[in-house]
Parts: sequence; structure tokens; C-alpha cells
Amino acid sequence: MEGPMLAEIASMSLARHATIVEPGGTDRRMDTPTQQATPEPPAPRAAPERLNLAYHAIIGFAIGVTSLFTGLAWPIAILTGMVIGQDQVERSQGIRRGGATFVLRVLAMTGGVLAMLVLGAIFGGLIAFLIVALAAFSERVAANTTATDKGIARILISLVAVVVWFVAIVVLKLNINLKFG
Repeated sequence: MEGPMLAEIASMSLARHATIVEPGGTDRRMDTPTQQATPEPPAPRAAPERLNLAYHAIIGFAIGVTSLFTGLAWPIAILTGMVIGQDQVERSQGIRRGGATFVLRVLAMTGGVLAMLVLGAIFGGLIAFLIVALAAFSERVAANTTATDKGIARILISLVAVVVWFVAIVVLKLNINLKFG
């Protein structure tokens, strides 16, 4: 009995039989290594939308006005909001990232929040969470655009925020005093 049984096992390993269990519980055997179960085709993606520059300019202006009350926390808040917004967009689109990306994003968000609190002297860091929300909203607004348009949206909100901050501090000569201790 052992001879035929060993021969059957050896022939199965040589033929590379694979068993696929269907959802109904039935088996389907593939006899050759080139035969494969056909996966479902990916869902068709919609055509990318046009970038709405006006929305991002308004968001950038709101970030710039809010930045006046955050001390130096606003650049970190913009970056943290971009990380959070990009993560939300990828989750809503069903894109799954690896563990390393997840860990990196968690560290970026944690470091961003701590840096905002330190650079904003706690109170300004708390106000900077509004900037985080605005930057994350900007990412969601640009979610269905091309990668280039997403980059342009990020640059636009940052530039508009810098221009508003520059105009308020340098041109209008607003005096902002921060005291530590």
C-alpha cells in the first residue's frame, strides 16, 4: 500500500496541483502551473476632475489669517494637515498602504502635533489645529484630481498663507509679541 500512495503523492507534487476553495465550499483543481484563476478586473476609475484654484486660494487665505494667531506653529500645521488629509483621501478611495507608510504617518502626525504645541507656545499650537483642519480639507477638495494638480494645490495654499502672513507682518507692521516664562 505504501508504494502506490507514495507514487500518488509524488505525482501530485510534480504536477503542482493547487486547490482553490470557492465561496460555496466546492473545490476546483488546477492541473498545470500556468492555469490560474481569473481575478476580478479593478473597478474603473473616474476621469480626474479639474483643480478648482479658487477653493484652494480661499483655504490658503484662511490659513494665512489664522497663522497670525499661532506664533510659529502654522508651517508645521500645514504639513500635518496635508499628511492627515492624504491619509483620509487614500482610505476613502480604498487605497491600502503598507505598514511602514502607516508608521511613518503616525510619527509625522505625532511629531507635528508636538512641534505645533512647542512652536505655538501651547495656546498658538491649539489654534493651529484649525490650520490642520483647513489643510486636510484642501487635500479632500483635490482628492479626485491628478497628482500634479494635488501638488499645485499644496503649493497654492502654502504660498497664499505665506503672502497673507508677510503682508500682515511686514507691510501692515503688525506687532506680535511672544513671551516665554
